[in-house]
Amino acid sequence: MNWFTIGSLTIPAAQLAVLAAFVITALVLWLKKERYILDIYVNAIFLFVAVWKASVLLFSFAIVKQAPLSILYFNGGWKGIWLGLIAVGIYVVRRCRKEKQAQAVWTWMVVITFFELAVSLLTGQAGLLAFIQSGGSIVLLAIPLGQVSKTIWLFTLWQLLFESLTAELFSNSSLLYIGAMLFFTLIIRRNPSE
Repeated sequence: MNWFTIGSLTIPAAQLAVLAAFVITALVLWLKKERYILDIYVNAIFLFVAVWKASVLLFSFAIVKQAPLSILYFNGGWKGIWLGLIAVGIYVVRRCRKEKQAQAVWTWMVVITFFELAVSLLTGQAGLLAFIQSGGSIVLLAIPLGQVSKTIWLFTLWQLLFESLTAELFSNSSLLYIGAMLFFTLIIRRNPSE
């Protein structure tokens, strides 16, 4: 794992990549003038980060009890990420209007596209495969929103193809992609207009 030092703060490359993906996606939504989705997206980011950071209380309560300030330094790890994504999923289902759910799925795909590109750039692994992966993801983003229920499957399989090429097919990130695909498939199937 690559780490970056900013002042006295040491940050993993993956967290910087997530931050970059969040900011770039917000910029894309702002430029597209998708104010409704942008509002939900920004709230979802804050909810995710809050749950992820606070999940240390659930999973490492003894550490927090001994040193209360440790909540500032630690997070819930992958368990916290899953808990944060579940909270965001519930928030999106409750808050997002049915006619905008396809846009929410598209937003998820934009985040993943820029996350994968940022990770490859920050870790120094931005070779031909990384650019093919990003190019294919961008092509899939160009498919009309009316086909998003099929596009999310193609998009996830495309990401999993590149995960398998790096021997990470059964990693936490692959499970996250599959979980998100199933979640979005279920919420889109609830929409009778699809």
